[in-house]
Parts: sequence; C-alpha cells; structure tokens
Amino acid sequence: MATKKEVVPMDVMTSALGNAFRSERLIYRALEDNDADLDFIFTHLESDPVTAALSNPSIHRPVSKKVIDERFKLLIKTAMLATMVCLPDGPSGEPTPIGYVSVKEYLPFQRRGLLGIQISPAYQNKGYGTEVINWAIDWAFRWGGLHSLALGASLYNERAVSVYRKAGFKQEGVSREAVYRDRKWHDVVQMAILENEWEELRGLAKGRE
Repeated sequence: MATKKEVVPMDVMTSALGNAFRSERLIYRALEDNDADLDFIFTHLESDPVTAALSNPSIHRPVSKKVIDERFKLLIKTAMLATMVCLPDGPSGEPTPIGYVSVKEYLPFQRRGLLGIQISPAYQNKGYGTEVINWAIDWAFRWGGLHSLALGASLYNERAVSVYRKAGFKQEGVSREAVYRDRKWHDVVQMAILENEWEELRGLAKGRE
C-alpha cells in the first residue's frame, strides 16, 4: 500500500515563498538589462581590478563597458539565477545594490549549477559575502531543484576558499597551474556541495524543508 504523502500547510508554503528572496540583512531582486544595473556592475565591480580578477580567471586587463554589458546581458538571458544583492533601505528609501550572485546551469540533466558572486569593495569584509553564499546555496536546493552546486577559486584567494569551506563546499579536485597572474601559474581548486550535504547542514530530512 502506498504511503500517504504529507501535505504542506498553506501558511507554511506562503511564508516560504514570501521570504525566498531575502536573508538576514539582504534582499535579492532580478538583475535587469537596464542602464542602472549595468552601470553598477561596470563601475562598482568590474572596474575594480582586484574584485574583477578574483572572480574571473581570464587575462588581467582593462575591459570596456561594452564588453562587460554584453557579458552580463548574456548572463541575464541564460542563467538559472541572476540577482542583484541589495541592502533593503538605501539613502533614497530604495534598496541599495552591493553586488550580484548567479547560478548557471551546467548540463541540465545532471542538475548541477555553477555559482558566481561579486561584492562591491565598499561592502566587503562585513560578512555579506558569506550571507549571500548561504542564501544562494539554499536557493539552489530549495527552489532551483539542483543536485549539486559547484565553483572554482584560485588557491591564492585564501579568504574566499575559507568562506566556501565554512559554507559546506568540499574540494573535488585541483586544476593545476590554471590561472596566470604576475608571471606565475596558480592552481584552481574545484569545489561543490551536494544536496544531501546541504540537508545535513540545515538539519533537514531528505526531500523536506
């Protein structure tokens, strides 16, 4: 005899839906293909050489706004998740963008996503990156239907690697001498968190919130 499936109460589901796009201090909205969002990405994230280089292993050089705009327009169209990270109350009463987070689908039938994140230098070292990463992990497994969430980070980016480990990501391998910076080749660590590992971290029964 088939077991009776538990029905989630309406108030529990509506509460989960209503709070899905916020974390303790931050709110998340869609990254828009408009001047305001694209200008923020270029001015506050991609124009900072350190922020840009730590999140992108490509050749370290100035990049035009046109190229950056095209990259993020493609992200908006193709990513499972492309959101602006915002403080809820800015000086004008509107949310204040402080960065973005994305999840790209990698081989959809494998239910594996790739995480991307940038936080503006003005808001770094305040714990926002950790908060965003944990929110993105929760989104990937609660709402995105993923089985695993992966990322890559240069090993010289020790702070980021430490944050990822604390969030539950585990090392899967190392791409040796995969990034060239300042006449040296650097290894890139490949990390991922599985759905069952996330469930264990959050104290959830399998397949239940």
